Amino acid sequence: MQSAYSTQDFYLASYLFTTGNRIKDTRLVNNNTTEFEFENNTQLQKAIDNFYAMRTLVEPLAYGAAIRSIKSMIHALKNASNTSSKQRGTNNVFKQQYRRQISRG
Repeated sequence: MQSAYSTQDFYLASYLFTTGNRIKDTRLVNNNTTEFEFENNTQLQKAIDNFYAMRTLVEPLAYGAAIRSIKSMIHALKNASNTSSKQRGTNNVFKQQYRRQISRG
């Protein structure tokens, strides 16, 4: 099994985050699309299978909070890519701190 699973599907990423799967990394692809990387394990694979089979139930407020968090990550990445190289270092520190905070739950 691969050590990481990547997706560009916003709603899948939000669902995986809601179900307790940890986001390892986020990155911009072609300066337009955000790719989310998760730790790949059996829990993640089961969640992906359930998502696409439409066999999922999640707490609506938790899913809404996950959507807002994922959107914040996307905006932080896009803002960081639009800043000057001097400002990028500061934004990268912010992104790392934000990811640590989000991954803690």
